[in-house]
Amino acid sequence: MCDPDQQAATSSLSSSSPVKRTVDSSIRHSATRTSTTRSRQDDEDDVRETWIGPMPVVDFLAEFMQCDGLEPLPEDGVDDVFSEMWASEEPLTENMLLEQFVGIINAEERFPGFKLVFTGNNPDKKARTKLRPDVCVYPADHDAEDKRTDFLKLEMFMEFKKSPGADLFRDPSGKSESQKTYESFVVTGHGEHAKKQRRGQIVGYAAEACAKQHRVHLFSIEITGPFARLFLWDRSATVVTARFNYCDQPRLLLDFFRQFSRISPRARGRDTTVEEASDEETQVARAAFEKEGFEDRLDKDHPTMKMNVHDEASSTTHSFIIGKPETEPLSMIGRATKAYVAVDLKTTDVIFLKDSWRVSAPGMEKEGHILRTLNEAGVRNVPKLLCSGDVEGDGAQQTKSYALIAKEWRCGDKAITPHTHYRQVVNVVARSIYTFTSSKQLVQVIHDAFHAHRDAVEKCRILHRDISTGNILITKGGRGLLIDWDLSKDMDKTEARQLGRTGTWLFMSARLLENPGKVHEIQDDMESFVHVLLYVALCYTSHTIAAHLSLGDIITRLYYQATRLENGSYAGGDGKSSVLLHRSVTKHVQFSCDTMHDLIRILLIYVREWLIFCNPPDSPRGLDLVEDEEQTPCPLDRIRFRDHNAMDNLITKALALPDSRWPEKEVVTLHTFTVTKKTSGKKRSSTSGTSSKRSLELSESESSISRKRRTRARGSSLSYHSHMDSIDEGHH
Repeated sequence: MCDPDQQAATSSLSSSSPVKRTVDSSIRHSATRTSTTRSRQDDEDDVRETWIGPMPVVDFLAEFMQCDGLEPLPEDGVDDVFSEMWASEEPLTENMLLEQFVGIINAEERFPGFKLVFTGNNPDKKARTKLRPDVCVYPADHDAEDKRTDFLKLEMFMEFKKSPGADLFRDPSGKSESQKTYESFVVTGHGEHAKKQRRGQIVGYAAEACAKQHRVHLFSIEITGPFARLFLWDRSATVVTARFNYCDQPRLLLDFFRQFSRISPRARGRDTTVEEASDEETQVARAAFEKEGFEDRLDKDHPTMKMNVHDEASSTTHSFIIGKPETEPLSMIGRATKAYVAVDLKTTDVIFLKDSWRVSAPGMEKEGHILRTLNEAGVRNVPKLLCSGDVEGDGAQQTKSYALIAKEWRCGDKAITPHTHYRQVVNVVARSIYTFTSSKQLVQVIHDAFHAHRDAVEKCRILHRDISTGNILITKGGRGLLIDWDLSKDMDKTEARQLGRTGTWLFMSARLLENPGKVHEIQDDMESFVHVLLYVALCYTSHTIAAHLSLGDIITRLYYQATRLENGSYAGGDGKSSVLLHRSVTKHVQFSCDTMHDLIRILLIYVREWLIFCNPPDSPRGLDLVEDEEQTPCPLDRIRFRDHNAMDNLITKALALPDSRWPEKEVVTLHTFTVTKKTSGKKRSSTSGTSSKRSLELSESESSISRKRRTRARGSSLSYHSHMDSIDEGHH
């Protein structure tokens, strides 16, 4: 069954977003493959504040490419090796110059063990879009006769531009702090759209290579005329060298290639805890996969690999066979989660393995520790932890770029988040919530996840903070499972671990969206459960909608509205607040299942009571209600959203109703809809199926709320689109 957010994400909406567009929070213990289209602007947005430079080239070589026994280059025949390229009296095209450059590096053992291949005309057919770097660096024995881009095999990539003016960065002209701003180095001003697009282009190459391969970091080169820059990419930031003239200083560039060819695979960025599986290991895994119905996990497009997991609790190492991932990260920066259905080589059990780059900031607890606490406390409906730990032991694989944030040569002081490579294994392989088969099962699955949330709060004082469709799964037995606890927090620890909100934008509470600085509370997660139920019911179950509206209008207003504030953060929730306060959904939408309709209607009333209680009409942030609506807030002891009890009891009663109150034969299918947005007064839309009839009209109160917030923000209204992205704003 298709993911509606994947459908929405493929539309050509605003590329600006309140959150990074990874699939970090969509960690599916399931068979659902995640993919989406991306624009260059998407990729540039993801790393907008994570460029670190300009690092002196000599320091770069010493920091990342140190190797022993490297003979100095000879005195003769080196200093003019690149000069002839640019000395020709005949005008040469960019491709002609590039071919000469490739020939120079590939000749005379200047790059032993590797070769440069011109791949600019031949994209990788298996990549998410038609990505094709100008040059790919492959092992010398790689078959590159067709000059095809292959992100699974490349060791490095290079972009080549004839014009020096194509440089993506601008080194400071002086040493004063006023000249060393981030904005002056990363060219982002008006009229620099082409450079932003090209930065997004190379970010896309790096992200694709690191998604397809098992990497700790990646190198690349940018050539602009006779100038060059070197890059190191990892999950925290991208290190960029100062620009240097490789015609005048050819030894710097030649030493880079020579050192690259001599350093270890690990120093080149390879994760050496993952290796190709033997034929015998592959046969064992294939038999186990076939037994459990996962035979498609091993295919010719994805190499079968053996991955080691260090278990910090027992100080032992476990080996697992993996094939095709369930999810791949789309972003270069962040937790970069990869999820696998895997086989334990020791027991031949089929398990779920999550590979990610955890935030290693002070106070951030490892997800394995949290799961172990939940398991030991008897929390229902969460995965059982089998093993977990940092790759190669405590902090062994950390992002290298973070160590450079305080260097004197760095322009600006944008916050960079440290990440550490981490793996965990759990016993349950489940499927996406979108594979539910009936309205009753959908409610049951969400109720099971709600029990997990309640147990975690009451038994462990742990708040999940990222309730979403990606984190509620269906087990083999048809019951619900709540996963992805790495953004959860100990409720007894009041200090902020990092700035900003945590959650998945589409399902965050209205109050969290409205106030980026708000503390995450139990009621925010409870409201997210209601939004998950409503969203999935709207997208999949049978219903009728008022003639003047479309499903896309409702989805847009509820889930995809955001406003960018002056400080770069985002606020939203106008649509959610209005719909909740005016009960618009159940007034304009009639679900075919009466029990589902009544359940959603009452749950929305619960949320509405809480919103009015938190923001009474006479308060500074009071909510403007129309005259015929109840405005008097109830006392706290009458608020049914004050704890889990009322919501739990309501869903329990609904599930206890006789089967005659639930559809006997029900068609569950994804409805097509359009997500729309307004930009600079113009409405622009992209259809995923049916065309939108007209925008959901703003009520008087919603218009008022929107005007007030936009006056405060002095920002522009955007629509947000993403593929179930996790927002943890303090990460960036």
